[in-house]
This record gives sequence, C-alpha cells and structure tokens, in this order.
Amino acid sequence: MHSWRDVLSVSARTDVDRMLSAALSMAKQQLSGSSEFDPFALVTDIDGRLLAADVDLTGLGRHPESDKIADAATARLRMLAPTARASALTVNTRLSERRTDAVEVRLEHREGAALMVFLPYKRPRFGGAIDFGELMQSPGAREIWT
Repeated sequence: MHSWRDVLSVSARTDVDRMLSAALSMAKQQLSGSSEFDPFALVTDIDGRLLAADVDLTGLGRHPESDKIADAATARLRMLAPTARASALTVNTRLSERRTDAVEVRLEHREGAALMVFLPYKRPRFGGAIDFGELMQSPGAREIWT
C-alpha cells in the first residue's frame, strides 16, 4: 500500500510537514485561550513562504457559523492556488465515534496529495492543560487543485 508521501517530491513533503506543524501549533495556541476557534487557512507560496490566507467574511453576518467560514476559506484558497504550492484549512471538529473534539487539518499540495489529519483533544473539567491525543490521518478530497 502506498502512502500519500510516496506521490510527492522531497520539497513537497517538506511543504506539507511544515504546514501541518504550523496549523497544529496555531490551533493549540488558540485553544489554550478559548474553548474553540474559527477555521483558518494557510498557504505555502511559490517561493516556499508559509503565509496566513486572509478570508473575506463580508456578507457572512456578525457571528458566522464555522462551516460558512470554512467555505469562504476554501474559496480563498482556490483563488490563491495559481501562486501557491500547498494549502491547509484548519477547523475545530467533533469526532462523534470517539466522543471527543479534534483539530482537523485539510492539507493539499499542488503535486497531488490531499489528506486530512486529526488531533483529538479533551479539556479537563475543572481547568488545567488540554490533553491532546495521537494524530490520525485519512485520505482527503482535492478541493483546491482540481
């Protein structure tokens, strides 16, 4: 069985690894100060710089739902695709079968890889540090470079 990594060049694997690390770090930081976070997007540009992708929330209302923000972020990533090498959309999600919350990172590279990575977490009842579980991954759908 082939891994998603097998279809990528060394530089593309580096892009995906850097992007995943940055996305998880940002999500953990946001969760340390709040019970959840709004979806956010990252791109690796043609020159290899890791950048936050600004998402236009105009017209989504005062307190838009997460799925609407994720849709707007996906649209923005599609617009940036011609000048990007990789993208990540990070959302706060619920893993129903495991009865836990998780950070979900939807990664995609222009060379062809698309995957979803989940980092389950549990909050302690009475304060304290968040308990993060083991990373899980599954194949993703290509949404940016189609």
